[in-house]
Amino acid sequence: MTFLADSFRQVDNAANLAKLETCLSLMERLPDFQTYKKTSYEALVLGPDGKVADLACGLGFDLPRLKQLVPGGSVTGFDLSESFVRAAQNHVVDVCGAEDPSITVRQGDIHALGCEADLFDAARIDRSLQHIPNPGTAIGEMARIVRPGGIVCAAEPDWSSFVIGSDLAEISRHAEDAFRNGFLNPMIGRELIDLFGAHLTITHHSVHPILLKRLADAEIIFDLTVTLQRCVSEKKIPAAEAAAFYADLEERDRSHRFFALLSIHVVAGRKRSAGRF
Repeated sequence: MTFLADSFRQVDNAANLAKLETCLSLMERLPDFQTYKKTSYEALVLGPDGKVADLACGLGFDLPRLKQLVPGGSVTGFDLSESFVRAAQNHVVDVCGAEDPSITVRQGDIHALGCEADLFDAARIDRSLQHIPNPGTAIGEMARIVRPGGIVCAAEPDWSSFVIGSDLAEISRHAEDAFRNGFLNPMIGRELIDLFGAHLTITHHSVHPILLKRLADAEIIFDLTVTLQRCVSEKKIPAAEAAAFYADLEERDRSHRFFALLSIHVVAGRKRSAGRF
């Protein structure tokens, strides 16, 4: 049993890369995800000739959209995974109809990207600090690669806000805790404001609900079946109670009462000029 959270930390070694791609593609289509993403783009305060970096760019969905905001500028995507770098390059070609020299994708470790300082006007990261060992170091690296006065933005979940609606509240709590604890940094959303404050002057902070109303969507994004299997194998929930809980979710889904809820924090900050605090 492999959690999605486990697989996102080791994409190139993931047993089922297609599962990751399915999850990311679904998120991309859902309105609540689109809403907070739009906010993160706006928080970058991009000019038409801007140079923007998208860190841990995954399948590359954000790259063409960012390029629309900098028509005379450039977008550089970075990802540690060779598989995601190739997928992002292919996505750019699919969307643009051909390779676009102003959109590039590079393999790189967010802790040390290997590019010069002050290179970009803005940098963003989306739902990836939750997976990496040292988010503070990563934010410092993002601050390093933007020019003084440039903007860094992150959008990250606060998994303490994760709720699955059910009449079986105790079992729901165990399932929520099990999924939450699969992340290296489950509270990163609420921690962003202080992590950013250590390197940047805060310019934006907003919180966005992700509300799923279909069990099928929650199964893909929150890995519910695997989560319950893990709870049973670790003897946190008896098998019969896990089955009863999932049956309750199915009944709620049929009667249009199903919901799962999570909050995403979007935080942005401006890089201080030398000597300013």
